[in-house]
Amino acid sequence: MNDSLSFAHLEFEAGRFSHAIQFAQYVLAQEPEDVDALTLLGMASLCICEVNEGIDALERAALIRPLPRAVQIELAIAYGSAGRRLLSKDLLMTVATSGKVNSSELLRIAAGLEAIDYPRLAMEACRQAGILNPEQPEVHYQMGYYAEQCGHPAEICESLIRHAIGLDPRNIHFRIGLASLLIRLSRQTDAIEVLAAVIPERLDDVNCQCCLKRIANLFFDADDVQRARLCAARLKTLADQTSLPAENHFA
Repeated sequence: MNDSLSFAHLEFEAGRFSHAIQFAQYVLAQEPEDVDALTLLGMASLCICEVNEGIDALERAALIRPLPRAVQIELAIAYGSAGRRLLSKDLLMTVATSGKVNSSELLRIAAGLEAIDYPRLAMEACRQAGILNPEQPEVHYQMGYYAEQCGHPAEICESLIRHAIGLDPRNIHFRIGLASLLIRLSRQTDAIEVLAAVIPERLDDVNCQCCLKRIANLFFDADDVQRARLCAARLKTLADQTSLPAENHFA
């Protein structure tokens, strides 16, 4: 592996995707058919929402050598983002039924299928992941989410998500998902109980501004001013970060 490609991989692993793209492009300027550079360029482009560029690079790589399963899944999801829903579904299902996919890959496939409005297929992929790894908390959480999308009774969705929380009690994302469901069911008191167990301790794990607004309003309405203010402070921190120049994001 040449130095530029090594640097590209390092930048990608560090989350500095624009820098990774630059190094990959430098490699490709010298070796246009370098599959590793094309794959890295494609994946890094997808990470910064340059979907068409990512698809182009990954398709070029696939013409030279078969893509790894995880990369095939990301390409399929990118097709969905680009509006090529049938192609996305076909590729996701091809990978899902290959007999070689692991539980984490099946969960990613499920997310891709749900994103293109195939929640029942997503739920089936999730169920298959559960067969492979029944103690994986994310399996039960996603099953609860897809069950709601498929119109299953709320108590089934709640039970599945609560099981995920039982397996991973400190996971604030699971708790936010359950709280959101409970709020939709007009069970604000139960939602507060679910969240109060991990807030403020796990608040820094929350990066979704919409979620923080929802939580802050929930605590304000319940007169829990301290927690509401902490949520508002975290929201302001994230808002300030997103307003910084792009280069500061990589500091």
